[in-house]
Amino acid sequence: MADLGTKLEYLHPALYAGEAARRTATPNHPANTAGTRAYQEHVRVLREEHIRNEGWQRLLHDHLELVYNPEKSIAIGVMIGDAATGNHRHPPTNFRRRGAATARAAERNSVQLELFLSSPGPDEAVLSDNEAEALQIWFLVSYRVQTGDAVHIHSELSLPAHVEHGFVVRWKRRIPLPVLEMDGIEPPDEDGQEEIDIPVDFR
Repeated sequence: MADLGTKLEYLHPALYAGEAARRTATPNHPANTAGTRAYQEHVRVLREEHIRNEGWQRLLHDHLELVYNPEKSIAIGVMIGDAATGNHRHPPTNFRRRGAATARAAERNSVQLELFLSSPGPDEAVLSDNEAEALQIWFLVSYRVQTGDAVHIHSELSLPAHVEHGFVVRWKRRIPLPVLEMDGIEPPDEDGQEEIDIPVDFR
């Protein structure tokens, strides 16, 4: 990972933060709340670790939420994988169908991607056509397995090579990471049956 400018110390905290955020969702939240919160924290911490420690920059590129290096050669995003994630022998694919942006990133074609960019924020960069074509977009792919009170998060840092029908079917390079173990899962706080009375003096 050193040649990519990243470290496990930047990647595992992102996965840890995502799992912690997932646990804040209650059964009364919308069905996709846990996954959405996990994704948001994955992106946030991944960015913050690289920005703070390596001088990387936040990038919204072709609808992909990324962080990229000062040389504008490597970018990293996040992706939820399937049960093969982190397995040295069996390549994974993404758990849910990805949009066309992931296919474009995998193929690194010559489309002028600025056409798909949103207006950048004050601390975001815009890539030129040549920079967009040269950029390698890696993904921190993760898959969680819950057994009793423990969660094992399997992960890898991988570079997609080809996407078919929204799913990665070939990778250029894969770097499996150590399994992240988290225990002590507790049910999230929920509103109880008892009402709270707050005395109010009317004047």
